[in-house]
Amino acid sequence: MNLFEYFFTNKAYLPADLPGRLFSPLNIAVMIILTVAVPLVAFLLRKMDKKKMKILFIVLWAVMVVAEGAKITWESLTNPNGFEVTGILPLYICSIFMYVMPFAIWGGEKSISRRTACAFLCTLNLIGGFINFIYPSNVLSSYSVISFAGLHTLFYHATMVFVALLMLFSKYYDYKNIKDGFLAVIPLLIVSIPANVINFVYNCSYMFFRGGFPFSLISDHLPEWLWIIILYLAYALIPFLFYLPYYIYKKTKKESEFDKSTNKILKIIKSEI
Repeated sequence: MNLFEYFFTNKAYLPADLPGRLFSPLNIAVMIILTVAVPLVAFLLRKMDKKKMKILFIVLWAVMVVAEGAKITWESLTNPNGFEVTGILPLYICSIFMYVMPFAIWGGEKSISRRTACAFLCTLNLIGGFINFIYPSNVLSSYSVISFAGLHTLFYHATMVFVALLMLFSKYYDYKNIKDGFLAVIPLLIVSIPANVINFVYNCSYMFFRGGFPFSLISDHLPEWLWIIILYLAYALIPFLFYLPYYIYKKTKKESEFDKSTNKILKIIKSEI
């Protein structure tokens, strides 16, 4: 079968035996390549001049915004149901990448806007990108890797991960301020407002607030209001997992230095006695 024959074909018209879908050998091969290549390239570029790095961020952000717009337009025009509000809107956690990048690029170095953007990019965004390397079920359950939709999702999420890792490797951002854990969830909270409005009006599940695999294993057994509260709490707590190691290290180091200082003082007192 010629995969390129169906490159721009909507999922509604694809054959059932289309190769290259989720967990096919082709999907696994591409997944492995990206999982190795993306962190490696980010690490190799870590010493890039900050001005050039910002230019790179601008180019990547602009390309992803245009690509997202092209995907939405293409899918709406080729879908027999037209514009499907229930799944095509950029109201996913991964969509937030497009909204916060301008603040990460043009925000002042110590500004709240930049810290908020970078905190989100290097926590929730990073997790979302890695998960979609491994399990891009939303797209590859229907499309092949070798398709417009398949390549879009892979490169979009690869860009999410690449940007976050390059920020961390280059010290453009770090996990030294645990208070940034509170900032990291702000973009998600903002986007969750329109997402939940659409969810309840159109009975869909943007950002998993109304379940969806794998969360349905839990959400299906809980009242809807309780699941929403639990998910909000999870989203709020996850970023702190990235900041805790350095926070614990810093606190332990301070205690160790305090103990050394105390021992020195005790020795001096004893010697005087």
